Amino acid sequence: MNILFIAPYVPSRIRVRPYHFIKELAKRHELHVLALGEPGGAKSGSRELASEVSTFDVIAHSKLRGLAQSFIALPTPVPMCAAYCWSSAMQARIRNIIRDTQFDVVHIEHLRAAHFAKSCENLPVVFDSVDCLTGLFGQLYHSKKNPIAKLIMLEEHLKLKRYEPRVLASFQGVAITSQSERDELIALNKSLNIEVTPNGVDTDYFSPMSSTKNPHQIVFSGKMGYHPNAQAALWFADGVFPAVKRKHPQAEFVIVGSDPPAEILKLGDRPGITVTGYVDDIRSYLDSSGVAVVPMQVAVGVQNKALEAMAMNLPVVATPISTRPLGVNCPGIIQAGSISDMIDEVSNLLDQPKLAGEIGEQGRQEVVRNFSWKSSVAKLEILYEKAIKEF
Repeated sequence: MNILFIAPYVPSRIRVRPYHFIKELAKRHELHVLALGEPGGAKSGSRELASEVSTFDVIAHSKLRGLAQSFIALPTPVPMCAAYCWSSAMQARIRNIIRDTQFDVVHIEHLRAAHFAKSCENLPVVFDSVDCLTGLFGQLYHSKKNPIAKLIMLEEHLKLKRYEPRVLASFQGVAITSQSERDELIALNKSLNIEVTPNGVDTDYFSPMSSTKNPHQIVFSGKMGYHPNAQAALWFADGVFPAVKRKHPQAEFVIVGSDPPAEILKLGDRPGITVTGYVDDIRSYLDSSGVAVVPMQVAVGVQNKALEAMAMNLPVVATPISTRPLGVNCPGIIQAGSISDMIDEVSNLLDQPKLAGEIGEQGRQEVVRNFSWKSSVAKLEILYEKAIKEF
């Protein structure tokens, strides 16, 4: 197939889902990738993927412009997350490449880019919803304390409740990361045709290394510029880690991820807490730790941070909402719904490094068995073929 792949951000090992979709699809198909990206910003995704695809164009789109567009959209029915990625330059580039190249199908990634479907004249379009954003902003509304932020999240949630199901109904095929996310979208519109295409893990890349293991090191990884990740790090640092530190004076909490806001950076001043900011490779931090935590208070879809830690032989202690798509008894994961439960479960693993290692090994086996990008992309290819046939 000849595939046009459109994304509202540059696919990379941070934007892991489109990154691995492209890598796997490129083994069997011709791909042309168009993505929005910060002018002059890091383009690691394009460097890594450019040699594997026919076209990899990054169309400049600044954060300042995106925020201005979101603000302008406030009094309109358009959600801010969609308005953020309005781009006439992207629309023009899509029209030009469609005029010059014959495509079999178009893949559009995320609701932020859904409006670009209007530029894909007379072509079948498959949409990767990734998660249910209506549900995400509903959770954010309930989690926010600031009344202005709370009001903005409520407005976005109510807009998305109408916008998201209406937009999804216009596509020939829709993919989603998990059954729980699919159920939330179907609840908005029972006529939607949505296929679960789960996230995976590159188990060759994320595999145990030879780092010196610190059994008292607790790691949490993720893009800290994403509010739910920052919220989770604060929840653990404020509510859980002090009690763990009292029980285990050698305990360390390492927060790994790019763009940490000021409140996360300040955590690095506390005894036993390290905030790394952006790192080129998170594997060494995972490999040297004894326990991984995924203490999300707001979460949608499959948390790749959990799968990556599992692939590195780390036991994972997670809140139930973090692992909802993986089920209650997923090997390698220990659920802890409250602060006291999280303290107990993390402390137990620090007390018993042998048990922690055994649980970590079970987690890696689970990931290798059931979470591969190859199997996910095979489902995506079926969705493409169906969309082409029915168009």
